[in-house]
Order: sequence, then structure tokens, then C-alpha cells
Amino acid sequence: MPEITVIPARNKRGDIIRAAAYARVSSSSDDQLNSFNAQIKYYTELLKNSTNTVFVDMYADEGITGTSAAKRDEFQRLMNDCRKGKIDRILTKSVSRFARNTKDCLEAVRELKSLGVSVYFEKEKIDTGELSSEMLLTLYSQFAQEESMSISRNCRMGIHKRMADGSYITPTAAYGYKLVNGRLEIDASKSKIVKRIFRMFLSGMGTEAIANELNKIHAPLPMYAVKWYHTTVKYILENERYIGDSLYQKSFATDTLPISQLPNNGEKPQYYVEKTHEPIISREDFQAVQNIILQRSIPPEAKIYTKSPLSRKIRCKACGAAFRRRKVGEKIYWICRTHSQQSAAKCRMKPIVESELNNAFIRLYNKLSAHCSDIILPMYRQLQRLADLGESANTQVAEIRREVAEQKEQSHLLAQLNSQGIIEPVYFAARSQELDRNLVQLQNQLHSMLDGEDDERLDNLRKLISVLEKAERLTEFDEEKFGSIVEKITVLSESKIRFELVGGVGFNEQIQRKGR
Repeated sequence: MPEITVIPARNKRGDIIRAAAYARVSSSSDDQLNSFNAQIKYYTELLKNSTNTVFVDMYADEGITGTSAAKRDEFQRLMNDCRKGKIDRILTKSVSRFARNTKDCLEAVRELKSLGVSVYFEKEKIDTGELSSEMLLTLYSQFAQEESMSISRNCRMGIHKRMADGSYITPTAAYGYKLVNGRLEIDASKSKIVKRIFRMFLSGMGTEAIANELNKIHAPLPMYAVKWYHTTVKYILENERYIGDSLYQKSFATDTLPISQLPNNGEKPQYYVEKTHEPIISREDFQAVQNIILQRSIPPEAKIYTKSPLSRKIRCKACGAAFRRRKVGEKIYWICRTHSQQSAAKCRMKPIVESELNNAFIRLYNKLSAHCSDIILPMYRQLQRLADLGESANTQVAEIRREVAEQKEQSHLLAQLNSQGIIEPVYFAARSQELDRNLVQLQNQLHSMLDGEDDERLDNLRKLISVLEKAERLTEFDEEKFGSIVEKITVLSESKIRFELVGGVGFNEQIQRKGR
């Protein structure tokens, strides 16, 4: 048998390892700065005394968020030096110090491995130079990401609480104001421009003409603006800040990474607080402006009509007010009363054309009539079965709750396996949909059992089934069918409404907008 000699691997510089260290603290407070300095000192001393290690550099981000690698300058400098071949090994305290975003963490580690650079996480004792460590790293980085999102959610909960009790301090000042010790104070020069904008609009000028006039006189610009636009002027005209009030949470941050800011169209609660600071514009002038804006969006010859099967059935999700009817020529609109009568700033829900509401009902009706045996009948039979159980209902409630818990546990486990890349995306999607359907059905059963109004619901469901079972496909709005099955419509946003039907069932339907 031939003699085999194993030649051990060596790095590019022989036995000398070029090491660097990365540290990060998550805020710039004094305690965190102490931690920052301590990490620098720790790694400097550790690597300085090593006999087979050359200390290349200390990379440390101070007071920067860990949810995105792009926001960390020192982390980017570390990666660039690795790409230039200056580093063989990186030391860091833990996965959460390295990254709080699973995607960023794994992408960085995989790129570093391809460059021949290993990362050692001290707390978790993970060395990425070992092939078997990547799955463990995925798990730890997922925990780190969830920790970051949990902190973010807790911060938002605190902000929402302050918004609700009126103690929230705005982080930015609207044009015409400045922030002084956390309070809005009037900016003497820019507030004159705000007053001028309102005067010009009340005199009959449009937003485009006002913007052109402001550019002509070189009026001071809002922050980050390069010129005045009609959209900027309209935003100022509709901003409640100028009457001394504050509407909080006009936009919201998403709950998943990457975090993005979206306009709040009713998805999240809003908080309207009066007299939070000194006004620039009188309430009378501000309301006059809102009336003009509304009149221009719906011509002034509009007349109020109340006789309609939709009357008293449409409510606004954003503010809870009822919608009222306006006719404009041959077109009819439904408008939130708060938006039209009080202030557009208090409710930003836009008008909806009546034909769009009618068409949404036609689409829903046709879908339900075509699939009544798949959607409504099973609900009715299940409710009937539960009503017949009588005294055994308590046992059934416990059993359904156990099944709900099992379904949720399976969904959670499935999500974990998917995030770790253990299962195929196609299987994950199919299985998730199946679990979601089961969960919805179980929860509907549970709600039905705890309702206490089974008999009435059964009667209403029988009524709904009798309408849908032998129904012909609708091609135009039918007032009688609408009145017989629809109890309420909730306007969720400009593009989505919810029909609440007899029998306690509800369905969302999209608004398909046409040219106005």
C-alpha cells in the first residue's frame, strides 16, 4: 500500500493570519458608548498579543441600526477590505452584533467564504470556516432579526401610546414651523409664505399657478425641495398643522423586513389632537379652503340625494362616519360625512363613484351564487350541526380550540423550516394555504359556537342561500337582491370595501376605478 503524506492547508501568508474585528452598538447613549469603547479595547488587546495573528484593523459602527447593512459605514469598509484581500479572519461578539437581518447576514457570510475569509461569532461559538455551521448561523441570525423586529415593535407601541394620550412629540416641523425643545414654534419668514399660499388659493388661484408664483419670487423652499410644485402647495393647503392641530400616523412602517414607510389609508389607527401648537391659519380660512378643494373635485352643481338602497348602509373605516350621496351631472358619488362636512384633514377617505360600488356588489353576488355550495352551504351545515349538539357544545369548543392551536403550531414550524431553506418554496406555499384555510374554517366554527345567536343566524343563512342557490348571473345592479342580503358596507380604503351580509358573513371586494 503506498505511503500517503498529508500536506496541511496554509493561508496566503503562510502561518500568519490577518485578523480584524467588528463591533457595533445600537445607540449613541453614554452606556452604549462605554460598550463601544470596551469592545474596541477588548479586541485590540486580544489580537495584539497573538503570535500567529496580524491585527489589520478595528471596524466599529457607533449608534447605527443593525437592521440594514447598507446603513453601517464601517461594516461596508470591512467588506471592501476583505474584497481587496487584506483580511483572512473576522472576530465579532455575536450574530446580533454582526447583523440583525437574516438576509444581510447570510449574504455577507457567503461572500466572505467565497473570498476565503472566515467569521467567528464568540457568543454562539460559530466559525463560518466550518461547512456545517451555516445552518446554525441561519437559526441564530433569524433569532437576531426577530429580536430587532421585536424592539422595533415595542418602540412603535410606545409611540402609539403617546399619540393616543396626546403626549407625542413630533420629530419634524412642517414648513412654516421650527422645532424648539420638542415643540413647534412659528418660523417668522416661512409662515408668511404659508399665509400667502392660503390667500392666493382663497382668491381663486389654482395650486399650479401658486407654485409658479412662488418660484417666480424665489420663496424659501421646503426641506430637500429643489423648486415649488403644485403637489407641495396642495399638501400645505390640506395640512391640519396650520390650524394648530396634529393628525398622527399619516403613514406607517411595515412589520417585515425590509422596513418601508407606506401611506396610511385606513390600515392603521390615526390620532387627531387639537391645539397642540400655535396656529398660522384661522380655522375658518382652513375650512373654506377644504370646501373649495372638495368642490373642485366634485363640481359645485352637485345635489344631495338620499333615496337609494345604499343609504345608511355605508360607513367609513377610518373615522366611523356614514357616507352621504351626491349627484354630479349623470354621475353619483358617495362621500364620508367627516371628510365633506368637518375637515378633509380629519378624514382623508376619498369619494367613491356609486357605479363602482354597484359593480363591486355585482362581482361579489356572481361569485357567491356560482360557489354557494362551496362557501355558504358548508357554513350553514356546520352551524346547524353545532346547534344540534346542545349540551355537548362545551366539549366541542375545547376540541376546536385544541385544533386551532395545532394548526397555528404547524404554521409556525413551517415558517421556520422555510426560513432555514429546509423545505421547497412550492411545498411551503401550498401547505401554508391549506393550513390557512383550515384555520379560518375552525375559527368560524368557534365563533359560531360562542355566538349565542345560532337560531337567528341559521334563519338568515337560509334566507341568503335561498337567494343565491337558484340565482341567475347579474349583469346590472339589482336593488331588491342588494337590499335582501346586504346589511352594511364598510369602506376600508380607496380601493377596497367590505360587504357584511345577512347571517353574519362578510367578504372583501376590490373597487375597480374607472376614469373620473
